[in-house]
Amino acid sequence: MWIRFVRFMLYIWMRIFHGLQFHGLENVPREGPVIIAANHPSYFDPVVLSLATGRHIRFFALADLLKVPLIGWFLRQWGILPVHRGGDNEPTVQKALRILRRGGAIGIFPEGRRSFPWLMGDPKPGVGRLAVQSGARIVPCVIYGTWKAWPRLTALPHPAKIVVDFLPPLEVPPEDTRENHERIARRVRDLIVAEQLRHRVGPAPSGARREAPDY
Repeated sequence: MWIRFVRFMLYIWMRIFHGLQFHGLENVPREGPVIIAANHPSYFDPVVLSLATGRHIRFFALADLLKVPLIGWFLRQWGILPVHRGGDNEPTVQKALRILRRGGAIGIFPEGRRSFPWLMGDPKPGVGRLAVQSGARIVPCVIYGTWKAWPRLTALPHPAKIVVDFLPPLEVPPEDTRENHERIARRVRDLIVAEQLRHRVGPAPSGARREAPDY
């Protein structure tokens, strides 16, 4: 009940201050295992994706965040999947697989960190492994505008438009090999980058800035 109330308040806030819009929600299965794989320009990204559907989306996050007062408590209530820098994260991966095999939803940022340039960076194969070993479909997702709403190296967010576009889900090849995991991850990135280039959103490589598209 408390989580639902927080989600509702966050949604109102994001609609008022960020004009939050979702497109392609019909591409997100209402039930069954699904992996939402998105670019990651800002701290805001997990918050934005968690508001998209009525499903409880579990995210990977640095374990160090659990030590931050208030934020750590909230993340534990949300049920984040802790990732340890340089540590053994296999137990966390196995937990994510159990969630998916039970028909749950996982949110993942295949880069493994926030994007430095405006385009999504090189992906890690984890998204492919989760999909193959759980049988989940992958829904690629493009997040626009959060880089402007909460830029890197700023303490607090400020008003800026945010748009989230869910692309059609992928059916992944079933071969459980690292090579196939990597191919799937690259395919996810290719789809996301193609949309980013089509809209030309974010700070361009030259350092010039472009506005988010006016949806």
